[in-house]
Amino acid sequence: MAVNSGGSSIKYELFSIEEEKEQSLSRGSVKRLYRPDSFWEGEKEGIKSRKEVPDLDHEKGLRLIIDILTQEGPLHSIQEIEAVGIKLINGGAEVTQTSFIDSGVVQALQDLSGVTSVHNPPSLLAIEMFQKILPQTPLVGVFETTFHLSIPLPYRTYGLPWELSQKYGLKKLGFHGNSHRYIAERIASLTSRAQKVISCHLGSGCSVCAIKEGRSLDISSGFTPQSGTIMSTRPGDFDPQIITYLEEKANFSPQEINRILTRESGLLGISGLSGEMWELEELSQKGEERAKLAVEVFVYQVKKYIGAFVALLNGLDSLVFTGGIGENDSFIREKVGNNLDYLGIKIDREKNQEIKGKEGKISSSTSPVEVWVIPTNEELMVARETAKIVKERRK
Repeated sequence: MAVNSGGSSIKYELFSIEEEKEQSLSRGSVKRLYRPDSFWEGEKEGIKSRKEVPDLDHEKGLRLIIDILTQEGPLHSIQEIEAVGIKLINGGAEVTQTSFIDSGVVQALQDLSGVTSVHNPPSLLAIEMFQKILPQTPLVGVFETTFHLSIPLPYRTYGLPWELSQKYGLKKLGFHGNSHRYIAERIASLTSRAQKVISCHLGSGCSVCAIKEGRSLDISSGFTPQSGTIMSTRPGDFDPQIITYLEEKANFSPQEINRILTRESGLLGISGLSGEMWELEELSQKGEERAKLAVEVFVYQVKKYIGAFVALLNGLDSLVFTGGIGENDSFIREKVGNNLDYLGIKIDREKNQEIKGKEGKISSSTSPVEVWVIPTNEELMVARETAKIVKERRK
């Protein structure tokens, strides 16, 4: 079972994995946690279902998922689950690879909870819940940072005092690794133009990854998921001296700064109206200038990282869009691709508008660089990694 416990939702998928055979048995999510309009939606054997269940929190949501899997199938008993893989974001420099979840992993997540407050606390809740529900079942932490261990040392080193960096593990770790790993594997199966790839995971959280020969070469995110491109409620890159300036001038505490950086910045911070891209686009069309500005800042920053990574890769074979925005928003894809002809990127407008939430190539027939939309599958990556480590232990 693959689990992705986020700040406001829990996604899951149940797999049967034997040797080279992978089968999805059931998948779904609980959404709008901690709200009166929370709900569960799922899919089994191609049939989609939805249940309105108000006031779900993480514990109630996880228990609901287990109840649905056992009462409505495909499980007869929860004990049929052989292992649970939980997508984990940030264990710092202490834990960067897929690991069985023990006290050391939990401690590493707790140590980074202050600077990964959107992700680590919900993951810790999921761990605690599964330890209660399935005390004898292996729990595996599949870290976002694992895919980025191939990034060269000069690309991940910060210009901070060396002793400070070594003591506290301050370096680029990179995130959305399960998504970018999936894109690296999937694009290689779709085209021969897969040696130099840029993967744009665009959603409420965003990152742009340079992939060379199937391995991560660089990533826009850094020590935490906050850096890189602007996101829904997170600022992305900005001058770090602004933090000390605000501490001095506005007398903000570290907790207040953290709240601003994780929940009040980004698209929401600029627009003052919404952190949702689709809503900002609608508001822009109605003349809301700050909403329009937020969209333009987003496009500019993604475009800037694409240009930087083309330089790093010394060329480009394929550009891939994934994530909620990347998979569904043809307007943003077109805006990002505009005026990149000099890099060999030409998007076919008609093909682009036809693609929403499905896989397909959207580059023009004359584009030297292939441009793809590929829906990501992080749950499959979590399940594969979990099955692999459990199998190795049993040998």
